[in-house]
Amino acid sequence: MTYFLVALGSALLFLSGCSPSQTAEYINPEEVSYEIQEETDITDREAVEEAVQVIENNIAYAEAEDMDGYLSTIVSSAHENTRTELEAFFELYDLEHTILSITVLEQEEDTMLIEVFQQTVAVDQAEEADDYRDHLGVANHTLVLEDGEWKISETVMTDNFFIED
Repeated sequence: MTYFLVALGSALLFLSGCSPSQTAEYINPEEVSYEIQEETDITDREAVEEAVQVIENNIAYAEAEDMDGYLSTIVSSAHENTRTELEAFFELYDLEHTILSITVLEQEEDTMLIEVFQQTVAVDQAEEADDYRDHLGVANHTLVLEDGEWKISETVMTDNFFIED
């Protein structure tokens, strides 16, 4: 079940430009900076920083279309399905991802819930691909410890704000 949720979350993260929602304006990535915010008491700052680094790496690997790197950031049970879904997606779209904010919503010893507000825009797409809708979105990442390392086990998109042309 976990591999399905990560694969589904990954697809939603990339394909979320396909559902109706509110609108927003493009944010220049060069003008963005953020600090880790918290809505819960952080009991282990080092663990939070490690988990946030996993999310940052995940997004960077997605942008670079580095499949092995991307898979290294998610739970192993999700590798096979995620690889299948993303290989096709990477053939169709080149996306730019910009993290706008990160908020720790929950922290436990072996699990965390981290909210990422990010902008995703298409840099290029295959001629046969459906038009990608650039957007700002809220992704809630659940991370778990797997063999002593933080891995994304689920991503749930909660809001999309489509960028007006």
